Amino acid sequence: MADAARIDKERAARARAALDRIGITQSQLARALGVSVKIVNEVARGRLIGRSGKTHKVAVALGLKDGVVLPEGLTEQELIERLREAAKGVKA
Repeated sequence: MADAARIDKERAARARAALDRIGITQSQLARALGVSVKIVNEVARGRLIGRSGKTHKVAVALGLKDGVVLPEGLTEQELIERLREAAKGVKA
């Protein structure tokens, strides 16, 4: 059980560092990816590991899992622009 708590703390620290590095909030990331803030929060806290679907998309965006996150129909550059726009639209 101690390992599970340690892993969650490490995962949460990595998620916070990723958000800081990108320069956006959980709300901004949620909006950019088209998922709920609750899902982003649960992944960022280490409570959900991102096995599939929306949680996986968030985990990949935060660098917690390998993969590429491209919302349907968007190129990588369009996603970057979307993240930047999301960062402008939500007050911290």
